[in-house]
Amino acid sequence: MKRFIPVFISILTIYSTTLMAAEVTTRDPHASSSQKNQQSPLTVSPQIPHLSAPVDSKADDYSLLVLQQAYYHGIDDIGSTIHLQQGLWAGEPYQPGGNVMPQVMLLSDLKATGVLNANNDPMAVVLLNYSPGGSGQFLYLAVMAYRDGKLVNVATQYVGDRVRVKGLVIKNHQIILDVIQAGKNDPACCPGDVARHIWRLEHNKLVEIPSHQPIVRLTPAILANTEWQLESWRYGDPVTSASKINLRYINGHFVGMVDCNNYTVTVKSLLQPGAIDVLEQHAVITERKCDDPLASHRQKRYFEQLAAVTQFTYFAGKLAFTYQLDHHAGVMIFSAKKTQS
Repeated sequence: MKRFIPVFISILTIYSTTLMAAEVTTRDPHASSSQKNQQSPLTVSPQIPHLSAPVDSKADDYSLLVLQQAYYHGIDDIGSTIHLQQGLWAGEPYQPGGNVMPQVMLLSDLKATGVLNANNDPMAVVLLNYSPGGSGQFLYLAVMAYRDGKLVNVATQYVGDRVRVKGLVIKNHQIILDVIQAGKNDPACCPGDVARHIWRLEHNKLVEIPSHQPIVRLTPAILANTEWQLESWRYGDPVTSASKINLRYINGHFVGMVDCNNYTVTVKSLLQPGAIDVLEQHAVITERKCDDPLASHRQKRYFEQLAAVTQFTYFAGKLAFTYQLDHHAGVMIFSAKKTQS
């Protein structure tokens, strides 16, 4: 247990650092075997380990608590089955007594449940982040199902290195994963392609099928038709439940409410994917006096941070705004509230 404490701290540091950096890239398909073996990510062992997390309920339980204690397999470099504990796993250090070791973390912010086979059995799809110890953050997609009352990892799919997840759903017996990934000429620091990947489950293997959705570049236009609710001012600083701060993108503007006041501010898309300029001088804000005495403080803080936003991306289905304010870098996190078709 003592060894796991620094390991878990290390994994959480990776999680927060990845969020703060907002850097995504797809993995080079010609990566060396020391980073990822040459087996195709579509090749998944049809054998399902008969290992399971303890389940108290007779019904199929895909709660976060259960998924965080489950067994998983199919991560290329590891090879063997791993057992998560509170959503985390760590292997042995590469050097005796060292702090660098392979680590896997369940991304608890996003999962999907639904039917993937003709038997209409409910299944769950979760995301695993594998960190071998270097700069790579390798994303895997895992399908979970109950077999004879036991929760098993039916199939596992490699997605990419430092890929940001925009959305994950199960629809029409298919897994649909929307991501931000590096385009053909994008450097690792600045991915710009918004892409969709689709898989179907065939004999305990995930088979990718073509997506008819065109790849587009990362611009504020992809934020349209979604209402976003502010969840945290920065990493580790959540917004209080009393706050009502939301945002929408409409025709070159961010619009929304901060408590009882409406606002509109012009936003300009820059050349670098995801880079934006929020034009503070082109902002219109109502001046109603809200009942909450802290509303004015929240309004001041929100508009200061919003005006300082320089970059946006996605993280596990949430919207991340990176800002630079008073020589401090932070990330505001928004969660999607409603999507209109």
